[in-house]
Amino acid sequence: MSRAVSWRWQVALRVITAIAGGYALTALASSTLAVLALALGMTRVDAALAGMLASFACYCAIIVWSFGAATLARLWGALAAATALLWVVRAVASALA
Repeated sequence: MSRAVSWRWQVALRVITAIAGGYALTALASSTLAVLALALGMTRVDAALAGMLASFACYCAIIVWSFGAATLARLWGALAAATALLWVVRAVASALA
């Protein structure tokens, strides 16, 4: 019985992580890509459009990967590492733009 509860909690936590964590990371990735595009000389409209279009693929990949990760700890660690990396890239790109 406890194994079924554990399995259900694993699935529930993966769903929550995929939806909430995926959305947060996708929003950060989208805005980072837009800032990078601005730093490379794109117009504001094209940079925003590039960020928005990339967000669809990014969110889909995060959702799929959320259910493919071996453990929840690895999933959360990778999302945290990706978030930290994107914050650094965005800070550098903002300084250049």
